[in-house]
Amino acid sequence: MREERVAGRISLSKTIQHEPLFTTAACKHAWLTFIAQWMDWSDAVRAYILEGMVHLAWFRIKEKIAKKVCQIIRQKIGVNVPPSIHDLEVVHHSPHYIIINKRYDILINSNSAADEVTVQTQLRRRFPDLVNPKLGHEFMFAHRLDFATSGLMCISVHKKAAGSVTRCFVHKRVDKYYLALVRGHVSKEMLDIYLPIGDDLRPEWKDVKMATPLSRHVGRCKPAHTRLLVLQKGLYDDYPATKLLLKPITGRRHQLRVHLSESGHTIVGDFTYSNRRDLSPYRMFLHAVRLAFPSEYEQVDVRTIDPFTEDDRKNKWIPVETLNELTDDTYLKLKMGKKWYKR
Repeated sequence: MREERVAGRISLSKTIQHEPLFTTAACKHAWLTFIAQWMDWSDAVRAYILEGMVHLAWFRIKEKIAKKVCQIIRQKIGVNVPPSIHDLEVVHHSPHYIIINKRYDILINSNSAADEVTVQTQLRRRFPDLVNPKLGHEFMFAHRLDFATSGLMCISVHKKAAGSVTRCFVHKRVDKYYLALVRGHVSKEMLDIYLPIGDDLRPEWKDVKMATPLSRHVGRCKPAHTRLLVLQKGLYDDYPATKLLLKPITGRRHQLRVHLSESGHTIVGDFTYSNRRDLSPYRMFLHAVRLAFPSEYEQVDVRTIDPFTEDDRKNKWIPVETLNELTDDTYLKLKMGKKWYKR
């Protein structure tokens, strides 16, 4: 009896060993089905990526066309003159730093051969001995300004000076002040705006516009803080406007423009943050008016004149009420914030 059971087990074991789990035809069918499904999936992914690339390219082309149209319109109906290679104002030049007063509507640098005039090419013409071909854009720019923003910019003359000013930025020892004309009358004399800023994720605004958590299209945000002080209230082209002195406490991309737009007081002439509607002004009215930092090599504190005065007719600015003059006390007042009123 025992021998019969053992023989049965041996027979069953042989049957299991020799019985294939799948027939050759079944394996072939399954393999062909998998390949067909994978090819369908890869085609769908490829088509999706291609469609996204086409959409992104189209949005970028539209943005370039829109900006070009904006410039043409401003040049035709206003007094906007294209920048020239000679159009570079140097306001401070030492063995360590060059401070320039960048004009509006000019790129700092560009990888496109079509952009013949940039701050980089202007510097190359004025200071050929300082060109460093090992650098990506030939000069040691300490910081940047937007294309449409005018005002003070710092360029380091040597590597140690560049390291010194970089440490000043990292440790928040740089004081930057801006002037702006904004739409509407700002109700408070001084205002602190705390509003995080991140990328606008919509394809048509990618790499063009920033956003805040007030928009459902915003990406990952970083904290941002701007302080403003009202200088004057009046009229721009017969519409209510306010002249502000601004201090960015943090340094996010487009921070001043975003915060003012979200507060309901878009900068006059800001084409991007007016949803491409504000075309009539000859420029965007944002200017970096003062730059100060305690470098190890020299104490830098440079200012420009106010470019948005009523004396210049093309500004179309008529002040009605003056709350603060542009003096040392006014700069200190803005820097101290609410502490100023508790002195």
